[in-house]
Amino acid sequence: MKRGLRRCMLALLGVLTLAIPSAAEMTRPAAPPVAGPPPVVPGCEQGCETVFSAALPGGHRLDGLHGVGGNVLAYWEGANLVDTTQVRGSDGQPYERVTAGLCGAGRCSVAFEFGAHSAAVAALRVDTKITADTAVEGVAADVRDLNADGLPDAAVRQSTYEPSFALAPLYWVTYVQQDDHLVPTGCTTPVQAFEPAPATAATGPCPTNI
Repeated sequence: MKRGLRRCMLALLGVLTLAIPSAAEMTRPAAPPVAGPPPVVPGCEQGCETVFSAALPGGHRLDGLHGVGGNVLAYWEGANLVDTTQVRGSDGQPYERVTAGLCGAGRCSVAFEFGAHSAAVAALRVDTKITADTAVEGVAADVRDLNADGLPDAAVRQSTYEPSFALAPLYWVTYVQQDDHLVPTGCTTPVQAFEPAPATAATGPCPTNI
């Protein structure tokens, strides 16, 4: 009787030993989660070309994308998509192509092209979402820091329309970013030939015929 009881106790201890995990198993780190595919940016379901990617504070970034439906701006925090938007022109339609973007201190200037000979620049604030200011439209557009203050500025080329749009001299209007708006500083002298965008803010008078 005692021998049978002893056998039962030994068998029970064996089962308990198998059920208790070893110290190595208890301290083994959990397997890292498998990363899923990055989120699809709305408007890029059929694919998008990345025109620019600008870093922002706190591990954020703004991507300027070109898709079949026009421009797409995507705001990221690491791998998480925070917000997207399409900047629209004065006709209410999205600008067709993103061409450049520059960011600094939570502000961005983004340049676009649309139509046959038109361009624009929009000022953006990016914090919890993308907020776009009214865009400035013209013949050509450029984004850069014109006054070395760390904020992205802009230059937009305009036509004097005299004697006609095709034959008229062109000039640049420069803008600096103040309080989320592009504020004009002045103009360059109208010229017939190609002229690159100014590297510093222009201060000359602007034509008054437009």
